[in-house]
Formats: sequence, structure tokens, C-alpha cells
Amino acid sequence: MEKQIIEISNDGFSLSLNRGFLVIENKDIQTTAEIPLDNILSLLISANNVTISKNIINAVTDQGANIIFCGKNYVPSSITIPCVGHWLVAPRVQQQIDVSVPLRKNLWKSIVQNKIYNQAEVLAMFFPQNTNIARLKQLAKDTLSNDARNNEGVAASIYFKSLFGKNFVRDRLNDDTNILLNYIYIVLRAMVIRAIYGNGLLPFWGLKHCSKTNTFPLADDLMEPFRPWADKLIFEEINRLVDIQNIELTPEIKRRLTSLISTPVKTDKGCVSLNDAIFDFVGSLVKSFENKKVKLKYPKFED
Repeated sequence: MEKQIIEISNDGFSLSLNRGFLVIENKDIQTTAEIPLDNILSLLISANNVTISKNIINAVTDQGANIIFCGKNYVPSSITIPCVGHWLVAPRVQQQIDVSVPLRKNLWKSIVQNKIYNQAEVLAMFFPQNTNIARLKQLAKDTLSNDARNNEGVAASIYFKSLFGKNFVRDRLNDDTNILLNYIYIVLRAMVIRAIYGNGLLPFWGLKHCSKTNTFPLADDLMEPFRPWADKLIFEEINRLVDIQNIELTPEIKRRLTSLISTPVKTDKGCVSLNDAIFDFVGSLVKSFENKKVKLKYPKFED
């Protein structure tokens, strides 16, 4: 069964355990749900008043899942992460720390190139005649080691305005399309963090992101090539809405956005879910560290 993002978005719920199940209950409205612990990819707490115990946190993280607490507009305020990981965690972390500067820069170049190519793919799906498709592909091709010219930033400006409109500004605090992007990027980040731990790496030792206030720079590095898959779902969602300036994240919308986990993608293994492809992608980063050369394997959009 595919992993799930479980969200508690309304006040008054309490969480408990029962024989391998997470029990979510609200006695005031007489609602109860049970979810197998091993099906949980991430537990997302966006409500203000939820009862959760240490036993719940332990049980969820023991399964390799994470718990995300959200603030305003679904911006994460904190994330609990599992301490258990891959059985070769010590040597893999040492390889991660010891990676050479040239390799780190070339890995980031590869990530940026793939991200921009994927942005061009998404734009071509919805606006096949848009001249910016060619501009994005050229930016990807011209990306230097460590993205020295900041082609990622230039491409992002072109891409977002081409996809969401010339007045669109990516601002996590805006009450518009950004709310949808905030939500789906939480889902994507949770998938990447889980894959990082599952492959025996540390999410707080990054390749490029290095802000002192960022707890998970490697996760933010590695989620970049996959953002276009999330953006594609958001574009499809806003085209269902009547008023995109006053967006309400309904349960139906959230269910559609969390389908990102099971989105089918093409890999050298055939058609797999995006969640599985991300796990394999992080595994290819481990191979890059081991072989001291770029060996990243990226999924592709289905035809």
C-alpha cells in the first residue's frame, strides 16, 4: 500500500495507539479513524488544539515517518525526524561529510539543470507554444559548476510567471496560489527527508543550501528537481477554482495534492511512484559519494 500523509487540521482531536494502528478520535463529534502505522509517510499537524503524546511520536518515528507542525499558511514551524535509519549510517555520513568541493559543486550543477529541464517540461504541457520553453532549456544547458551564474533563480522567475501569470510572486505568506504551493512542498519535503534517512544520510548537511536557520538543507537541495511535479498538480488545481485570490484548502483539495506521493514517473526500473523514485534518487547520491563522481539518476515525466 502507498504511504500516506495524515493531516490533523481541526481542533479537538486526540491521538492514541491500538495494536499497530494510529487512532484519531474526536469525542465531541463522535468521529474515529484508524491508520496502520507502517502506512504513514508523514503526520501533519496544522490544527492548534490536538492531544498527542510521546508514545505517539515514538511510534510514528520508529516507522521511519516524520511529524510536521505547521504555522500560518502551512509554513512548517518544526519537524520531528526519526533517529533510526540505514544500517550503514556511520560510513555513509562520513562520505557525506568528506565529499570534495568540486564534486559538491558538480552535483549541484546537475540538480539545477534537471530542475530547469523539468520546469520546461511542465510549461510545455500547458503552454506548448510559449517561447520561454526554449529559454529555460538553454538556461539548463548553460548552467555552470555550482550554478555560478544563478541560472536557477533566473529560470524560476521566468517559469513561475509563465505558468501562474505575470503578476505571480512566490511568497510563502501570501493568501493565494502560494498556500497551495506551501502545502504541496510540505508533502514533497517530507518524502525527501524520509528518503534521506532511509539511505543513511543526514538532512542537515547540505550540498548548496547552508542557511544557519535551516535545519534540513540537504532535503531542500534534493527536493529541487521534483518541485515541477508538485507545480504541475498546483496548476491543475487552480484551474478548478473560481477565486484563486481567496483559496481555502478543503479536504478534497488536500487529498488531490497528497496524490503527489503516488504520481507515476518513468525510471530505469520502469513506471514507479514519485515516492519510490525519490528514494532511489537519494540512493544515487550515495553512489555519487562512494564513486566520487556524479551518478545521479532522475525520474522523467510519463508521456
